[in-house]
Amino acid sequence: MKEISVVYQDGMMGAVESQVLQELIERDEIVKFHRSEGWVYPGVDPIRGVADGSYQGPDRRLNHVSVAM
Repeated sequence: MKEISVVYQDGMMGAVESQVLQELIERDEIVKFHRSEGWVYPGVDPIRGVADGSYQGPDRRLNHVSVAM
């Protein structure tokens, strides 16, 4: 599994797996992490997988029609 570069609250850098990244974000233990588009700042930039109920956009899942075979 690919590791993701992170910067912790104390300024130290490290690399973690994606499952650990999610936990660090939820516990507010990192300042930023790096993805292909560049550095991401939790609490400032949009982050997939963080469900705090603040998303105000359309629910695209409602447009998905499931076809049973």
